Amino acid sequence: MHMNGPVSAEAVVVLHREESPIDLHLSRLTEFSGIRPRMLRVGQPEEGRKLMEKRPYCMMVSASSLAAIFEDKAISAEAVRPLLESTPFILVYGITPTGRESRAVTDLTDGLISAVISFDRSEHSFQVSRTAPQITAEFSGLTFGPSNAEIDFGLAVKQPTANLLELVSINNLPTFAFFKRRNSSVFLLACRDIADPAASSDGFLLDSARKYFSRVVPTLMFLRYVYGNQNWHNPRRTANLIIDDPLLRRSYGFLNYSRLVNEMDRCDLAITVGFIPSNHRRTYHSTARLIKEHSNKFQICVHGSDHTKGEFATTNVEELNTRIRCATQRMRSHERRTGVPYAQVMVFPQGKFSSVSLSLLKSHNYLAALNSTITPEDLGSLHGLTLGDLLSPAVCRYSSFPLFARRYPKGLANIAFDLFLSKPALFAEHHDYFKDGYDKIREFAIQVNSLSERLQWTGLEELIERTYLQRRVSADTVACRIFGNRHVIDNPEPTAQRFIILKKEDGETPLQNVTLNGSKHPYELEGGYLTLYADVPAASAVAVAIDYRNTHPYDSGKHAGAFKQQLNVSLRRYLSEVRDNYLSKHDKLLSLAYRIKDRKSFHN
Repeated sequence: MHMNGPVSAEAVVVLHREESPIDLHLSRLTEFSGIRPRMLRVGQPEEGRKLMEKRPYCMMVSASSLAAIFEDKAISAEAVRPLLESTPFILVYGITPTGRESRAVTDLTDGLISAVISFDRSEHSFQVSRTAPQITAEFSGLTFGPSNAEIDFGLAVKQPTANLLELVSINNLPTFAFFKRRNSSVFLLACRDIADPAASSDGFLLDSARKYFSRVVPTLMFLRYVYGNQNWHNPRRTANLIIDDPLLRRSYGFLNYSRLVNEMDRCDLAITVGFIPSNHRRTYHSTARLIKEHSNKFQICVHGSDHTKGEFATTNVEELNTRIRCATQRMRSHERRTGVPYAQVMVFPQGKFSSVSLSLLKSHNYLAALNSTITPEDLGSLHGLTLGDLLSPAVCRYSSFPLFARRYPKGLANIAFDLFLSKPALFAEHHDYFKDGYDKIREFAIQVNSLSERLQWTGLEELIERTYLQRRVSADTVACRIFGNRHVIDNPEPTAQRFIILKKEDGETPLQNVTLNGSKHPYELEGGYLTLYADVPAASAVAVAIDYRNTHPYDSGKHAGAFKQQLNVSLRRYLSEVRDNYLSKHDKLLSLAYRIKDRKSFHN
């Protein structure tokens, strides 16, 4: 990262006269990154004069605006040229094969770029260079795709030169590159569009690297290189594997806990079991002891309550409140009986949840929820998620409660995408992941670890408490955006720092208490944000805790569940365990069981 930028992190977006959609998108993405965009219209004499007189530290200009500036006879070439040669950092974005844009880029690069090339098909992959990891970060050396021939283009280099550094290529042509020109570092991005963080999103996380890479990542790479820690970022890179459902016996299905712990120690993994609270009386003491001996990296969290289909997808407040209360009491009972602590984090059964369930979890002071999807069942297409929600470490759209996305352990580019965006790398699996032994998890861990030297496999509770964003706003002040109700804020600097800590609050869940290191601490609640100020001594940390009050009704008569309901739950769990422990090890029997189940569902 380039660290010599001004404290007032401002990037000038240069326009010819009027802004286009891509200029607005770039400005919003810049602001999303924590850098203040300022638009200047060179085609308007007064603003053009301001730009010439006060040379910016960083300038971003679309290829279309650059072409219009070069063609405008009212703009002095003698004034523009020195500006392009002396501005320390320049990003030319939105470069397409249009004739005038190609000519402008050729002119800017003194002929180094001879043309902009379209690809005849979208089967070409992105190839990210290894030579500049300070820019390409977690994506360094990756090849993935395909690219999109409608928006992604290549830059034809007239002659090979050491002056041009190809950061990202498509079909061996650079699509994102930079070169030195006089006193400027000029970055070129041959992509027709920049993603707008404010735009509506489909809410799907699958293959996000392929969908958003060229429209998001190169711009953020540029801003981080220029402004360093003045961008929103998390200094940590963390990972955790969550295994859903298994009982804490010696073995469950294909999962053997002794072998799992050996592999965890060997690869320095961190693993969490999504524990079904209704199993709270069924844990083996030997397995509990094994977990306690490795409690810094081996934990359990809350996986539903009875683990019935859609039990957290309802919008009935009383039912949800009762289920969460019951789940919590069962987990506490399990902790008292076995000595195994649990992370107060919810993993939804079958991935189904409602927006109301998140509000109720918040009122019970849960740290967060984890899920493979981020769209609530009750909202459907009206989920209201933006691209910015998908790019943030946690989705806080609903009741300002953090919902963390997790992925299945495959697809390195998507994992790199998450880590690059300061998200924790959270993975979801079941016992059958270990069907062929433990080589798969070992090989996967090696691949994930190769993405970042900073990556640490971290216990789930610590991972969530240390997932926040920060940016430096002055020599001794750091702004910090937190997502949940428990966070540990680090100050690794050799001097004391003031942290301005911000958390979104919708005001619907009553606040009971805000503490810093266990003592009540003043805060402000205004404009949809809770704000507190913390002076953190050198090389130390502070613990922030926000407690909410649950004022919702619950049905005490259903606290332990009706007898018939509990009988059905027990039968369901028993059948699931028969499937996992016996049928899953015999493919023909398992296939027959699923056919019977499907036929029964059809006739019902």
